Amino acid sequence: MPTEEERPLLYFRKEDWWKKQPYQGEQIVFEKDAAKHIGWITFNRPERLNAIGLWAAKQFFDCVSKAEEDDDVKVIIFKGAGRCFGTGMDVKDLGLHHGWGTEEERRPSQRERLAWDRHMTWGKDGRLARVFNCDKPTIAQVHGYAYGFHFELVQTCDMAIVSEDAVFTHPGYRYIGAVGNLPLLIASLGLKRAKGISLTGEPINAQEALAIGLVNKVAPIDKLEEETLRVAEIIAKQPRDALYMSKLAFEMAEDQIGINGFWPSAVMIHSLMTNIRYEPDEYNLFATRKRKGGDVTATFKAREEKFADAPMAKKKGKD
Repeated sequence: MPTEEERPLLYFRKEDWWKKQPYQGEQIVFEKDAAKHIGWITFNRPERLNAIGLWAAKQFFDCVSKAEEDDDVKVIIFKGAGRCFGTGMDVKDLGLHHGWGTEEERRPSQRERLAWDRHMTWGKDGRLARVFNCDKPTIAQVHGYAYGFHFELVQTCDMAIVSEDAVFTHPGYRYIGAVGNLPLLIASLGLKRAKGISLTGEPINAQEALAIGLVNKVAPIDKLEEETLRVAEIIAKQPRDALYMSKLAFEMAEDQIGINGFWPSAVMIHSLMTNIRYEPDEYNLFATRKRKGGDVTATFKAREEKFADAPMAKKKGKD
């Protein structure tokens, strides 16, 4: 059995493992207003457009648990600090949590590659299923980018209220394919739109998201927080037991239509997709990141140059 020093990512489920990791600050924060019965979970890494690193992945679980276990809180709002809701996993860490990035020539074992996805991301006890089956109503308050994990989080929340500048997609669609819980994506977007975004990666804007049912409301950016709070306060007036039973009823329905049953499949599909072969003329994020010396900006620039006719990044002056 490899030691923790040899293969550290085999040990991430142990609390002692996290205590040994360099603390990276409060990247995700939980706050509440007990009088209003509302809790907020804020992605608090604006300098990185709220990208999720290894440490933030654990903080996400901790914050959701605090909110779910606090009887003062009836409704949970997810939001992002700074310019956007969030841009998914941090490209600097991408792959490291699957065991890649070591100096070993041997590829990571399947238990390493699958464990993180199973227990931290797409599995039945991963972050996304944790929110999807949360005991309490959840609202995504979205402005700017909702990319990658944050796009999937919008799908898992019970409601989404977004600003006029909100855009949605998953960068992974352009270098590994249709990742995630596909029945949930289809239920959120419709079959043709789900296939379209997965095959092209082209972002969906706020009005398109409203038209297809991905989001509930679109508000001016200066009214976004006010409108989200208004809706949350209406929900918070409902009896706790009524909210709990409603969430459980929806979970039972989602089991029957196959959404909850797909979480393990999402784990397996991602493992296969991260093992695809790239031809010389195809965009390879990991090879590009290595070639650019780990420079995330340069890595993204190469992607945008490859897809110059359908960019994911907003043009300067339009953020």
